[in-house]
Amino acid sequence: MKLRGLVLLLGCLLSTSTVHAAPTRRQSNDTIATLLAGSDYTNQKLVRLQAAPGTLSKIHRILEEDLSLDVWDTQKDHIDFRILTGLESVVLNTASLKNVAGGKVSITVLEDNLQKLVDEEKARLNGPQVQAADWFADYHRYADIRTWYQTLSTQYPDLVTFVPSIGKSVEGRDIFAVRITNKASTGAKKQYWFQGLQHAREWIGGATVQYVSQQLLVEHAATPGRLNGAEFIIVPVVNPDGYEYTWTSSRLWRKNRASPSGVDLNRNWDDHWGQGGSSSSPSSDTYRGPYAASEPEVQALAKYFLSPSNKNLIGAIDFHSYSQLVLRPYGWTETNAPDERLNKLAGDGIRDQIRSTSGKGYTSEKSIELYVTTGSAQDFWYSTKVNTFLSDHRLYSFTIELRPSGSASQGFILPPAEIKPTGQEVWAALKWWIGFTQANPLKA
Repeated sequence: MKLRGLVLLLGCLLSTSTVHAAPTRRQSNDTIATLLAGSDYTNQKLVRLQAAPGTLSKIHRILEEDLSLDVWDTQKDHIDFRILTGLESVVLNTASLKNVAGGKVSITVLEDNLQKLVDEEKARLNGPQVQAADWFADYHRYADIRTWYQTLSTQYPDLVTFVPSIGKSVEGRDIFAVRITNKASTGAKKQYWFQGLQHAREWIGGATVQYVSQQLLVEHAATPGRLNGAEFIIVPVVNPDGYEYTWTSSRLWRKNRASPSGVDLNRNWDDHWGQGGSSSSPSSDTYRGPYAASEPEVQALAKYFLSPSNKNLIGAIDFHSYSQLVLRPYGWTETNAPDERLNKLAGDGIRDQIRSTSGKGYTSEKSIELYVTTGSAQDFWYSTKVNTFLSDHRLYSFTIELRPSGSASQGFILPPAEIKPTGQEVWAALKWWIGFTQANPLKA
């Protein structure tokens, strides 16, 4: 079917459907997914939807769950999402959206040719500057990241342990990990977990984890107490298949590479799985999978997280992009977490340290204040299952959404010039956060 025919079909489906008309909704859902699928973004835009205050959370659910649109950024005053040229009016006339918004909704274009951004990035990555001596001059592929960490373990043998594999991805790639601590320092140590690239297209998340890893090592001589008294467990590439796919085939791919259309790993964790904020449609970018922890990547990370050697974990952060947010539990309920007071102090402190370092404004809030999410790593780390494993304490569990802000038009395709500034502001915040979490432990 030609593009115009698909758009007309979709318009008919959406203008007559309601949120409760499941068969029709699935038809429109899969039609949009078909239009957005593939690796060519020539006819695709990044657009911003604005509506009356108090309606955006419901509109987010309609766009993401009912329509399978690729939502990039949600703030209190707008939602940015990827859409095919010509579909703006179709979305605005969706019956369920009109019912929620009361007709007070508008769409403006932020970037009218996403393929142009992809092409510019590809041209740069194929250029000679990628081979620069400075690792943080650009982004790197999975195999190169793995080799870089292996090299760190050789350069810093007393501080770095390279773990070749904690499990396999869908396509059989190793999910590697590193453990950073002063091996000569004995005794019980506080432990921290950092991970990146759970969502494949969020390259700055992986680069920031790499920057933090390096800073832990290069600053050890000046501040030996950090690695003498703590261990940092790092999973740099949670989703190696999806990440490689963003390099070779589809830059804006989000999920893993499970057949037929991938699973959103950050909706697949075994905590309140499938209770909102995710999709049951395999074509959706927030498809939660057939059951909780169905994906080998999530299984491997959860098993390694809960290994006996990690009983002293007191903090965990999942690095994502974008929107400049510091998110704390919960994503599944509006009820405050038991440690809301300290969690808020910790999140607000990260926000404040970033602002004092770079001037960038991050928002500190509970995940559900943004929108509902279930089956996330953040809530799993704060779950009853993990609390039982830790037995005598809980841990600080955060998601940090990195640069750019919600006002940017480049979205996930963040220029490499932003790698170091992002790493620097996050590292400054983490140094404060490490001290805060050790001074204010969360008791069971």
